[in-house]
Amino acid sequence: MNIKTIITTLFLFLIASPAFAAIQYPEIGGITINENTSAATYIVYFFNLAIALGAFAAVIMMVMAGIEWVTSSGNPSKIESAKGKIANTLFGVAVLVGCYLILNTINSQLIAVKIDDLVCDHGLVVTVLQTSDKKQKTKCIDSNLTDIEKSVGGTILNTTWKVPEDYLLRVYLYSETDFKGTITQIDCKSGTCSGNIAGAKSIYFLLNKPGIYLYDDNSYTPRVKSYPLFTSISISDLSDKNEFDNFTRSIEIINPDQTKQQIKYSAIVFKDPKYQGRCAFVGQSVTDMDDYIEGYYTDSVGDDEISSIIVAKSNLSQEVINENRGKIILYSKVNCGKTGEDPTNQIKSCAIDIKSYSPGLRNIFGVTGLCVPGVPDKATGLYPGFVKGTDEVMSFEITGSAGLVLSTAEEGARDSGTYCKYFSKDSMKEGTCYDSIIDTHIFTFGGITPKSLIIIPEN
Repeated sequence: MNIKTIITTLFLFLIASPAFAAIQYPEIGGITINENTSAATYIVYFFNLAIALGAFAAVIMMVMAGIEWVTSSGNPSKIESAKGKIANTLFGVAVLVGCYLILNTINSQLIAVKIDDLVCDHGLVVTVLQTSDKKQKTKCIDSNLTDIEKSVGGTILNTTWKVPEDYLLRVYLYSETDFKGTITQIDCKSGTCSGNIAGAKSIYFLLNKPGIYLYDDNSYTPRVKSYPLFTSISISDLSDKNEFDNFTRSIEIINPDQTKQQIKYSAIVFKDPKYQGRCAFVGQSVTDMDDYIEGYYTDSVGDDEISSIIVAKSNLSQEVINENRGKIILYSKVNCGKTGEDPTNQIKSCAIDIKSYSPGLRNIFGVTGLCVPGVPDKATGLYPGFVKGTDEVMSFEITGSAGLVLSTAEEGARDSGTYCKYFSKDSMKEGTCYDSIIDTHIFTFGGITPKSLIIIPEN
C-alpha cells in the first residue's frame, strides 16, 4: 500500500469517527461541522478549508524563510536555503492561483462548489428566489445552517419535506442568524415533519438518536441555549459541553426500537462535576426537574443544578440478563475485609449480583434493603448482610464490569444535605478493592454514611 492510499484511508476514517465529529470547527463559507453534518457538507467544508490552509501555509513559509534570511549573518548556505524556500512558496502560490484562474475562465461554476449542487437524499427541498438574478431555483437543505439566506443564495418561498420516518426528533427555526432570536419548533417525533421555513434566518436539525437530551427549559424546549445537549456517553463536567453546567430543567430519554434492539437508556445526574454531590437516578423522561415524580426518578436534584451526568445503557435481552457478570461486595471494615484485626471483631459483607439492567437507587439496609442479615459463611467467616443503625459500609469490591454510585440518602429521600459519589473500575487502587471510603464526602465516623446505591453495569 503506497503512502497516498494510507493518507487517504486515514483521512476518511477520521472524518467518519465520533472523535473527529466532536471537534469544534470554525465556520467556513456559512457552514459549521457538528454531529448532524452530512457527507455532502463535509466535502464542501473541506474544499473551502483546503484553499484556506494552502494560503495560510504559504504565509507561514514566507515568514520562516524571511526569519532564516535575516538571522543568517551573511552565511551563504543559509541565504541560499531561504531563497529556495521563498521561490518554492511563490511557485506553489502561483500554481494555486493559476488553477483557480484557469477554472474560473473556463467556467466559473467549476469553482463554485455548493451544497445544493449535491444530491439531497434527505432534508428539505426549497424553492429559492435568488438574490443574484431574481430567478427561482430548487435547492436542498440537509444540514444545520447558521445563515440560511447566505447558504442558499436568496429568499425561501416554499418548502417540501423529504425526511425518512423517525429520522428527526425536532427542527428548530430561528428569527436571527447563528441560532439566535425567537425559536419556532417543528415536532417530528411522530415520524413526519411539516411546515414552511420561509422567514427563518437559521435552522437546526435535532436528529432522533437513542440517548439522553438535556434541555434548559421545562417540557423539552430550549430557553437560553439555542438547542438541547445530546449525549450517549457520560460527561464529567457539563461546562465542557456547550457550557451546559447548571442549565438543565428537563431531560428527555430516547430509546431504540425495542423490536430491533433491546437497549434502554437511563441517567444518573449529579449536582457537582466529576460525578459527585447530590444525585438522582433518572429512569424516564422528566418534564420538570423541580418536580419529584415517583417512578420517574428517585430523588429531586432540581432545575439548573446538574453539573455532570452518567449515561447508563442497559441490555434487556434475556440471554444477557442471565449472564454471570460478577458482583459488588460491600464490607463493614476497610480493606475489603482483609484487615488482619482481632477475629472477634466481626467483619460483615454483602454481595450483590451485577445485572445487565440498571436497577436504579436501592436501599442498602432495612427489610427492603439489598443487604439483609443472614447466617455466617463457614468458609470465609464473614457475616452476610448489615443491621440498620449498627453497621456501616467502609469499603467495597467490584468483581465484574460495573460502576458503583453510593449515596448518603435512603431511596426517595429529598434531604438537601445528602451526597453521592461515583466509583468506576479505574478508581480501584489495586485489583478489585476500593480499600476505604473514609477519606470521601460520603463517610464520617458516627455521622454521614452510605445508605443506598446504584449499580451501573458496563454492557
